[in-house]
Amino acid sequence: MNIRNKPLFIGLLLLLLHPAAMATKWADNYFYPLANKYSNCKVTLLEDNSIAVSFDFTLVDHLFETDRGPHLQRWKKIIGTQQDVLLVQNNALLFLYFYHADGSADFSIRPGDIQNMSLNGVPVQEIDYNLQEAKFVSTHPFSNQSYHVSFNIAANALEHIRIGATIGGVLHSEGLFYSVRSPQGVAFNQSGDQCEFFDPLTEQAPVNALHIDPKFRLGSAIWQLKTLDLDHLLDSTADNHGLHAPLINAPANRFCIHYPAIGTQNRRYMISASNLNGLAESNRYFQLKDSRGEHIINYKITLKNHADSEADFSLPKEKKFIQLKSDNSNGGEAQMCWSPRIRVYSTDTTDKGHYTDTLNFTITPLA
Repeated sequence: MNIRNKPLFIGLLLLLLHPAAMATKWADNYFYPLANKYSNCKVTLLEDNSIAVSFDFTLVDHLFETDRGPHLQRWKKIIGTQQDVLLVQNNALLFLYFYHADGSADFSIRPGDIQNMSLNGVPVQEIDYNLQEAKFVSTHPFSNQSYHVSFNIAANALEHIRIGATIGGVLHSEGLFYSVRSPQGVAFNQSGDQCEFFDPLTEQAPVNALHIDPKFRLGSAIWQLKTLDLDHLLDSTADNHGLHAPLINAPANRFCIHYPAIGTQNRRYMISASNLNGLAESNRYFQLKDSRGEHIINYKITLKNHADSEADFSLPKEKKFIQLKSDNSNGGEAQMCWSPRIRVYSTDTTDKGHYTDTLNFTITPLA
């Protein structure tokens, strides 16, 4: 089966923190331009249906100068002090913001859903229950210009892929610690391969959620028809009605497509089919042929979706546009199924024998 794929959308918040601040009450939260550039943004759906997220960022120059640096006077002004102010370096924080499809905040994600999180190779030490703060502790100062962030999200954690973020830091003056977040946040485009702007001042959800064209899996590959009476087939075709050809064990041989539910919201796909034996001259029927290819029976298929009659379609007449269901609230695997009803028509060459054909289904995302 042929499949075409497209992709997620995410953003984040990073803070740098002094070890003592872990037990110290914060004086206040401020915004200050710390981020210079985001790059190499990537979100990937892995084979186990978990989500891999990564991005790089660089800081503005001279942030860690302790003597008359260009940022010192600005920091004094925003926190309202005349004393020395430093950007502390040994600890870091990462804040994650998850959103529902309607843009409201999603607080259902738990620390155990976030896996393999690291900042420049330093593993996360602790993630609080509400995911408001992920703590990194390093024996070496976080004083680089360039940083790499990566983590995974468990397969069953997200129903919608919409996340926001920004980098930040912690200012220290007179025994107080001040959280400073950069107003330049980061998010991902719909394909999950480019950085986009996220506004941490408003904490408004990114405009677009990640779109993932899933890897479809067929639930059934072989349809075996019950034996038909040749005379009955000939008589039915003469009346131009054709003959219903029942499947052996029909309930177990529905046409089903299975796919990860995540990232498929509001996406439409076209299902079409071709066959090995080709179409009859009128293009109204597929063809069943015997092993020698000398005898032919025409047939057509109606695929009925019991959950949504608007998803019914007929082959080879139609190319059907469907909207995938994403009714799995745990973000796991979803499915759509159709019951095939096959009607056969005799031709001038129809005779007793064993007839076969092969159908190839193509699922294409609608741009």
